[in-house]
Amino acid sequence: MATLRPARPEDLPAIARLSHKTLLLGREGSQVFPSEALWGELFVAPYLRAGCCSLVAEEGGQVVGYILGACASLPLALALLARLPGVLLRFLLGGYGPRLPHLRYLLRLLLFPGPRAPKDRYPAHLHIAVDPKAQGRGLGRALLATFLDCMREKGVRGVQLSTTRANQAARGLYRSLGFRVYAKRASPFWAPYLGRPVIHEVWVKGF
Repeated sequence: MATLRPARPEDLPAIARLSHKTLLLGREGSQVFPSEALWGELFVAPYLRAGCCSLVAEEGGQVVGYILGACASLPLALALLARLPGVLLRFLLGGYGPRLPHLRYLLRLLLFPGPRAPKDRYPAHLHIAVDPKAQGRGLGRALLATFLDCMREKGVRGVQLSTTRANQAARGLYRSLGFRVYAKRASPFWAPYLGRPVIHEVWVKGF
């Protein structure tokens, strides 16, 4: 049976491995973004260093699910900037493998951002994933519900998250816990990888 606990810096490899499987939006990462380690440095480590209410679900000593949260975006940006010179140097020296796929992905993130809700009303945000082998047992609901309780205790005004129209199971979970779609947009971001545009959505919940 899985148990929930606060995420710790030493969970970085396990969370990065799980996160990299879906690239946060539902696509296995080995072809799109080859380096699991670079993914972890850019998209996981800042939450472990400067996020809030982040949790993991652990079973048999293994991380089988996580939720990464931030009460505001600025602390994450500062945490990333502090380590960026070292990460960039390793990247330029080829320490993360081939550079072109990573640059292509990151450039497309800049060119085709998904919709966002206003930060003054929804300053917090989150990412959540459960290992496919552990899905269907309520771990996602437990992680998200516990995270929302933590946000309430901290007095956060509201939270937002991003997903895609294709992620039906996650959308049902968000709706059941009081989230609603704030905005949606057809994005060409995934077109080179999936062969078609995908509807990106931002969901919000106020407290």
